[in-house]
Amino acid sequence: MTTSFIHFKDLHLNSTEVYSYQEGLKLKISSHDLNELSSRLIDSTKIVIMIPSQLFGFMEYENQAGHKGEILKANALSQVEERLISDISSLTFFYNIDLQLASWIDSSTFELIVKSLDVLDAEIIIIPEHFLIQGLGDAIFLRDNSFILAFENHSGFGGSLDILSDYLETIDSGSFHKNDFLLFANPASAADHFPDHKKSEHTDLEHMHHKLLEHNNLSAWNLFQRKLSFSFLKAKLKLSSFESSVIAASVLIVLIAPLMISSVLSSSISSYQSDTMEIFRQLNPNFKRLINPKAQIDDLTRDIPSYASISSDNLEALGYIETLSDQSIQSININFDDLEIEANVENLSPAKLSLFEELIKSQSGNVNASGLSKGEDGLYGNLIIYYDSE
Repeated sequence: MTTSFIHFKDLHLNSTEVYSYQEGLKLKISSHDLNELSSRLIDSTKIVIMIPSQLFGFMEYENQAGHKGEILKANALSQVEERLISDISSLTFFYNIDLQLASWIDSSTFELIVKSLDVLDAEIIIIPEHFLIQGLGDAIFLRDNSFILAFENHSGFGGSLDILSDYLETIDSGSFHKNDFLLFANPASAADHFPDHKKSEHTDLEHMHHKLLEHNNLSAWNLFQRKLSFSFLKAKLKLSSFESSVIAASVLIVLIAPLMISSVLSSSISSYQSDTMEIFRQLNPNFKRLINPKAQIDDLTRDIPSYASISSDNLEALGYIETLSDQSIQSININFDDLEIEANVENLSPAKLSLFEELIKSQSGNVNASGLSKGEDGLYGNLIIYYDSE
């Protein structure tokens, strides 16, 4: 198992200092740009990100009404709105109910950090840097060329050692006890900056890291909330590129298929309604709206006269009509009652007439060609066919 602590070297968060601890407390220190972290920390199982406390705003706030979300944010920040240099909507807000501490940070800054590490399959903890010494009253930790300051009310600050003296002079004596704070530093730093201070502990950053990991409230202080993403699932399940592509395609199909089905059904319903309206308008040009189609069609067709249905026996005539399929046949009239078919012909050749007669006789019919006259291009007139329905 590897636990990594990330500290930032500048307030622009461009470069980081990474302290990685393997089992057996073996320490490895490295420096990386923020955009390199996801690839450099792939073997880490726990990542603790220490955001410079000076990037936050802090305020003691007792949430007596139990508000949550945007209401809590608005109520808390309204008390310090005149001191904010950013619009409230551009801030990411946090509230720790145990510490009764409200805090906020620029949303783009916070999202930059989250986005750089959200894809890693590791436990991620994000806390303000002064939480290294938070909970010990007023305290200052000196490290390298910088300091971290924690106040008794759980807020904090930090910066370069060059500004420490001037910063302490600006602090109200009622909020920070300049002679009674707890100093954490190695002997050399303590002697240089606070030579006469009595309340001090000689320690280093590595020791602070291990103490923080043992703290019972570390998870409750965490500002990070995992956002489910495909990149994280890919890392969590250790999927290959091919497996990722297959899963992505499957998910896409599952998501799109219902939309396509719904679209097709909506189109079909719309088309059905349009066709139905057209039918109703043909029955009644003044028709305006569908309410109960069955009742409305019954009402529109109530006065339409009924016609006698054609007997199935009369369909015998269709066979003879098919026989008369020729360009010389101009029109055909069927008399179902007398079982006869009258065809008007023009330019019918005697050979075709003979063929018609043979075909019709083969179907148990008779031909009366007495109504035909001979013209220059063939026969013309009326040809009558008598057929038997039995």
